[in-house]
Amino acid sequence: MSIPVTRGHDVLDRFAGAAPEVTRLRALRPELVGLEQRAYDELFHPQGPGTGVSAAERAAAALAVAVEHRRAPAVSHYRALLTRDPGVAERIVARAPLEGHAPPRTAAAVAHARQLTRAPAEARLDALRAAGFTDPQIVTVSQAAAFAHHQMQLAAGLQLLATGESGTGTDPGAPSTTVDGGPRFTTDVLTWRPAIRPLAREELTEAHRTALAGKRPDTPYFRTLGHDLGILAVRTAIDLAAFTAEGGLPRAERELAATAVSLHSGCVYCVSVHARRAAQLHGDPEPVDRLLKYGSTAVLGRRWKLIVRLAAGLAPVPATAADADVQALRELGLSEPALVDLVHCASFFGWANRLMLSLGTVDGEAG
Repeated sequence: MSIPVTRGHDVLDRFAGAAPEVTRLRALRPELVGLEQRAYDELFHPQGPGTGVSAAERAAAALAVAVEHRRAPAVSHYRALLTRDPGVAERIVARAPLEGHAPPRTAAAVAHARQLTRAPAEARLDALRAAGFTDPQIVTVSQAAAFAHHQMQLAAGLQLLATGESGTGTDPGAPSTTVDGGPRFTTDVLTWRPAIRPLAREELTEAHRTALAGKRPDTPYFRTLGHDLGILAVRTAIDLAAFTAEGGLPRAERELAATAVSLHSGCVYCVSVHARRAAQLHGDPEPVDRLLKYGSTAVLGRRWKLIVRLAAGLAPVPATAADADVQALRELGLSEPALVDLVHCASFFGWANRLMLSLGTVDGEAG
């Protein structure tokens, strides 16, 4: 599917500090520049009613995410989208309670966005349903919040590559290898079950199948995301562009970055898929097995250790990735396109993890 590119303004450049070096680095993957702006436009300036989530509800969710990340340019931007609700915007920025000060749907969208940002593995949909969100609207508001988180991670990573600044340099660590109530991290094939009604296979249109070219459109996950076709199409294009672009970071290491972020998020399903791919592409499962067993303390080769550390360092809120790790990877021979690929793949999985964790559950059984 051909995704039109928005010309003119570029919010991600602004979020990353608007430095000329950021623009230069992004231009190494020009397709992603247009796609990222197209995703933003699809979510925050949609043409038509879409699923019925208002512009204010979407902007409020994104503003809450930007506040959690403490990314001032993004806070200013999303606050400006709430000009009709300045009091609500100020309360979101101040992290003040919204009950009684905002429509129930807006309050629920903000609470959901905060939960997805800080503790996605604990996200639940009950409050959204109680506020009147339908299943398609739950997909849209989750996409808006998860995409905004992805923007913050991507901006932090690009700013780090460009200027050496954006994080504290603290080791982000990793969660226990066991998620409460769930399976251990594994490369086994797991079963993801949606928490809302996915589209039935017969409801998938030719547009859905075109939008998911290169993916499996009949899986429960993509049939769930299919409730909002506009953002699904551009999101799929970003996924393919980030993970399959020629040159740059080897594909096994792009999958390694996805695994590192998913470990930090606690997304056992994403870990199972992408750790398995990393092991297959690398040709030796041992390093991946050690990473899943020991997390950030795993004994890996220096290159993989640094890739994991940098990718995982973009996952916390705010990011903790350090310039020292970037410089060490440069000394090992990673090119600028490879580093940009690493940042794109890691930040994409901040988005993917939040959708997987909030819109469904993992059985923990091989399937």
